Amino acid sequence: MSDIKVSVVMPFHNGRDYIEETMGYILAQTLKDIEIICVDDESTDGTADILRDYEKKDSRVRVFEQAKANAGAARNLGLRYAAGEYVLFLDSDDLFEPELLEKMYEACKRDLADICVCNADQYDTEKKEYVDKPQYLREKFLPEELPFSKETIGKYILYFTTSVPWNKMVRRSFLTEQGIDFQEIARANDQYFSIMCLILAERITIERSRLIHYRVCQKDNLTTRYSETPLCSYEAMLKVHHTLESKGLLQNPVVRCALDNKILNLLLYSLNIQSDLNGYRQLYNKFKDEGFRELGFEVQEKEYYFNPQEYTNLQLILENTCEQYLLLKNREYRDTIGRKNNLIKNKDSRIKDLQGDKKELQNEKKELQKKEKELNYIKSTKRYKFMAMLTALYHRIRGIVKSNGEK
Repeated sequence: MSDIKVSVVMPFHNGRDYIEETMGYILAQTLKDIEIICVDDESTDGTADILRDYEKKDSRVRVFEQAKANAGAARNLGLRYAAGEYVLFLDSDDLFEPELLEKMYEACKRDLADICVCNADQYDTEKKEYVDKPQYLREKFLPEELPFSKETIGKYILYFTTSVPWNKMVRRSFLTEQGIDFQEIARANDQYFSIMCLILAERITIERSRLIHYRVCQKDNLTTRYSETPLCSYEAMLKVHHTLESKGLLQNPVVRCALDNKILNLLLYSLNIQSDLNGYRQLYNKFKDEGFRELGFEVQEKEYYFNPQEYTNLQLILENTCEQYLLLKNREYRDTIGRKNNLIKNKDSRIKDLQGDKKELQNEKKELQKKEKELNYIKSTKRYKFMAMLTALYHRIRGIVKSNGEK
């Protein structure tokens, strides 16, 4: 098993709608020295049987089953059985470029990296179109030289990319040495894994190609049930905080700043994807009443935060109840929609003006073409040619007379 370059770990739960497409992408990868570890999380739609068929047809496919838990538990199970030099944790319903594994692996080997982060975008299943999402790789925050670490990228170590695990190929021995795995909670189980990888890695490299297309707007999206367990994002950050504190890393101002910005960003994101008011209120009050304090989060000056709007929202949260905050955000949303509508109206008015100007120019052009046609006709007549000859003769005679007079 030592010749396996990359172990691909994928959790599955009732994924028969995408299995054929997903497995097709992985089996067609240009890098062949791989293993594909599929972990079925007690599916009820025959997913495990379909995966077993793939296991029989291709020796690189390995299938494991677990009692219903969560994606974090499934990824940990897959990691325990992984034998590759590097590991990549992919979602079972996304789209992948055929050179995904090869390009990321080559980047890792080139830079002797602990982690390679690749670029990605989103695929809207309803509109059937790709959507640009720069947060997966924020180029302007990257240092000039590769590889890098928190020492060279500084406070942006958790901001140059998101905390999704699927765009990060990680050296397996690095995970073992650092004791990094996935938090086994219902949601946000990837936050701890990705944050610890990025902060503890000594060599991080980049693959700028968009190699993964994250599928959105599909049915049964987990975020539609986020309010069933609204405090998972808080639990994730609490574990990150305790681990970094135990390692003495929170005394580093770079790490502290990176973590504070991550806490704020994750809180606002988690609030935005809540699906009912009870979950929203529970998460809001948890952070405001005790969460910030337990996470060692102290409010700083505006310049401390990467996103000015997030700082503004933080001030509103600290100064208002959950209900007041929601009313303020509703008013802000209404005002934003109003401004956008005015911009659209002004744009439409300008377009009409331009269309009117264009029509007027077209009419003027037609009129000029008409005059030109009339002039060309006149020039072609015998009378015009005769008059032109007489005019030329007149000027010639006048020139001769004038010349003799001067002498």
